[in-house]
Amino acid sequence: MFKKIIHILINLHKVPIKIFNKLKFFYYKSFGNKEFFINKQIECFSNVDLDWTNGKKKLNEIKKKFNIPDRDMSSEHEIIFSSISLNRSYQIKEILEIGTFDGINAFLLSKIFPDAKIDTIDLSNDDYDFKTFYNRKHIVDNFIGKRDSILNKSKNINFVQMNSLQLMNYKKKYDLIWIDGAHGYPVVCIDIINSLKLSEKNGIILCDDVYVHRNHDTSDKMYKSNATHETLDILNKQNLIDYKLIYKRISPEYNCIENEKKFIAFCSKND
Repeated sequence: MFKKIIHILINLHKVPIKIFNKLKFFYYKSFGNKEFFINKQIECFSNVDLDWTNGKKKLNEIKKKFNIPDRDMSSEHEIIFSSISLNRSYQIKEILEIGTFDGINAFLLSKIFPDAKIDTIDLSNDDYDFKTFYNRKHIVDNFIGKRDSILNKSKNINFVQMNSLQLMNYKKKYDLIWIDGAHGYPVVCIDIINSLKLSEKNGIILCDDVYVHRNHDTSDKMYKSNATHETLDILNKQNLIDYKLIYKRISPEYNCIENEKKFIAFCSKND
């Protein structure tokens, strides 16, 4: 009944789209079929030869052991990392993370892959964009202190303050690259190209926050953009990469609005 009412109202143009989407979000949060998306996600993982169930089990054990909390930034990418570590066909010795943020993801990687070396990069502490992103202008010193404290807990993390565009000068090769910096044009496109150059022959490149159905008038935005998907699509059509999309979150409310739905891209470069 609730769903019918929403459809009637939207058809009568009496509900603005933003309000309609909020109603839809809360409806699916209360009544959505999460089991459906779990099964879909298990299939997505299987398509790239990963085990979602055992990956989630290992992740939960690691989080409990090292007291790593779930948070708003947590998503299925953590299970992807864990599942990769269980797949013996991957030998993950060198990891690159583009976009350190608060350091928790790098710390998690250091525990999932304790024998790997992790290079994590982010903008300089003095960079204007670094200071103003995520509304941290007035708390930047506190943010930096907490981040550095987390990163210093693991000896296999190497934190570098640099713009990711400078990776074009790197010669090091990586087995796993996690792209989670800026998501708009042109930065993410350059990050992907640089990652292809830096990836080992059988390496994995993962791209976060992939939108497939954003309107083109938002494609130049920093965090809600088609740029990643369109770049991967072009590279795939040129037979330079293969990629598969995996749900970023599996709760129904995060997948009920097409242009807000997000994925993680699992990429490998072709010979």
